[in-house]
Amino acid sequence: MKLILTFIALFIFSSSIQAAAEEDNIFTPVSDLFLAVSNIDHDKMRAAVDDSFLLLEHGEVWTMNDFINAVNPSEFTRTNYFSVISSKVVGDTGFINYWNQANLKSEKKSMDVFWLESVVVTKVDGKWLVSQMHSTRLPEGKPPIGVTFVKQ
Repeated sequence: MKLILTFIALFIFSSSIQAAAEEDNIFTPVSDLFLAVSNIDHDKMRAAVDDSFLLLEHGEVWTMNDFINAVNPSEFTRTNYFSVISSKVVGDTGFINYWNQANLKSEKKSMDVFWLESVVVTKVDGKWLVSQMHSTRLPEGKPPIGVTFVKQ
């Protein structure tokens, strides 16, 4: 009987560890997508999303092509920072709510832009990909209060 209880406890423990690892991994495509945006790498942007990707960007509906068309070379370099609010995995679908900060810097100017965002990620062929993103830009000069960001 003790052996059976030990196996059950180990199974539950390993399942909990696996679920926690999945939740850690679901943010990877978000990070990959914004790194590709920073590097103006349209192929890597496409690689981070699935075929049905939609971006709800500050009151507009964007396809991946719309998103790519908005990402062009400029005098600014972009550094990304994130603060995850919550995440949850249900089967092959993940839900993430987070703050996004981009520092845009040129030789003459540096500015921070902030968004409150949520994504739905799906596991496709064993890899997490962004299916949908909702992004609300905060007013200029109004960063979120009490949020600690981590550099990408």
